Amino acid sequence: MSVGPPRRGWSLLRRSPVWAVAALGLCGWLLWDSWPDVAYVLSSPRPIDLGAPGAYHMEAARPNRLVRVAGAPAAAVAITAARAREERAVLGLRGLSLAVDRPGRATPAAVFEGRLLPAARQADYAPAVAALRERGWEAGERWLVLRDGERPRTRWAPLAWSAALLLLAAVNARALLKSILA
Repeated sequence: MSVGPPRRGWSLLRRSPVWAVAALGLCGWLLWDSWPDVAYVLSSPRPIDLGAPGAYHMEAARPNRLVRVAGAPAAAVAITAARAREERAVLGLRGLSLAVDRPGRATPAAVFEGRLLPAARQADYAPAVAALRERGWEAGERWLVLRDGERPRTRWAPLAWSAALLLLAAVNARALLKSILA
């Protein structure tokens, strides 16, 4: 039996700058994707008032912020949230291009308060909005979605996830620098 230098197969994979660059790229993409959720967790807990029937202030609407609006539903459609398998209802408010996503078993309401979703998340609601339009909801081409009941500073998982990604990115940035400077 001959004794020689240790095999370097896995050792090379762990220290390769290619893997560090790939990990940094993945971390950056995941951080970019989770940024709206982190921004909402850290946003103000004071809602922006969008008004009531006859006196709406939609110019004050800011995506990814806590908002409050009063209104009556013009149409409603039941949906099931894919990930949570949760029954939800999407309501189209009369006189507004605003759809409200709320828990399906929630009591009827005239005032809705929650997260005004960013444009990237609104695309998920296109089938529900089409069904609302078939039921008589008159929304413009640019419509918004309010996720009723979702409040800032209550779900800390996006913040913890982003902190873990930042730590992983720092470890890989350090490994990349060490391999470049070595």
